[in-house]
Amino acid sequence: MSEAKLSDRIKMAHTIEIHSAIRRKLAMSVSWYDVHGESHTQQYSLDEGSVIEF
Repeated sequence: MSEAKLSDRIKMAHTIEIHSAIRRKLAMSVSWYDVHGESHTQQYSLDEGSVIEF
């Protein structure tokens, strides 16, 4: 599967979990269903000042 942008994953997400927001970093996981109905989850780490689109 090709790597998608975080903003694309967020648009497809059924769950977004924030794990921590410390030391100018945000740790989160995004879960989504693919076209076959299978659930996937990917971890992301964002630096301070990053912009994401919902």
